[in-house]
Amino acid sequence: MTAPNGATTVRPSSGAEPIGPLLVRPRRRSIGTVLLFLLVGAVLVIGGLTLRSGLGAPTPVLPPPVAALKLTARGQVEPVSHAKVGTLSGGVVASLAVQTGAQVDEQQEIARIRGPNGTEVLTAPWRGTITSVPVHLGDTVLAGTVVVTVGDLTRLRIETTDVDEFLIAHVRRGQLVRATVDALDQVEIVGRVSSAALRLQTSSGGDEHYPVVIDIVGTPMNLVPGMTVRLDFGPE
Repeated sequence: MTAPNGATTVRPSSGAEPIGPLLVRPRRRSIGTVLLFLLVGAVLVIGGLTLRSGLGAPTPVLPPPVAALKLTARGQVEPVSHAKVGTLSGGVVASLAVQTGAQVDEQQEIARIRGPNGTEVLTAPWRGTITSVPVHLGDTVLAGTVVVTVGDLTRLRIETTDVDEFLIAHVRRGQLVRATVDALDQVEIVGRVSSAALRLQTSSGGDEHYPVVIDIVGTPMNLVPGMTVRLDFGPE
């Protein structure tokens, strides 16, 4: 039975005195339950903030693992000693005494340039082989133009500008390198790294690279300047 004030009363059985109103109080949650709810809420809030910040953060770019990185590059055979012979005054190419592949001695006449102040005689700086003649008889050339290049073909090396920032980390001075010559039916030669740039350089075409020079160990027959090779910097 419900009393006027909202309390619940219990009717006594026959012959018993009334007990009086019994108040039914609401249940109280234990302190442990409240703390558990607070802890779960804090975890959810922290997790949400972490996830939100992680979505906006940039993903770091990692270099490929060594096992997946191809330690190869392209290179070109060049003389160890070579010189570019050019005109100081400019003018008209009046004579060309040599052709590509010709042998020249030190101070041998190479070409004559007829300029405004007379005729300029160009000579070989030392004994070697003419590796290129980029001008023709009768051409008008400016001051500083290269007329011929001379190289010492008794000593050759490999130069490469195909080494990037990942590959340079695996290149060291004195390291043995395997080189495959495409023009000689894939013949393989051995070289040793003589120099490796420590700073990144930019070519005229805008490509960034680390120049590396490799001395050839024993020059094979028919190997000439200008031939391309495939270099392998992998484990020896």
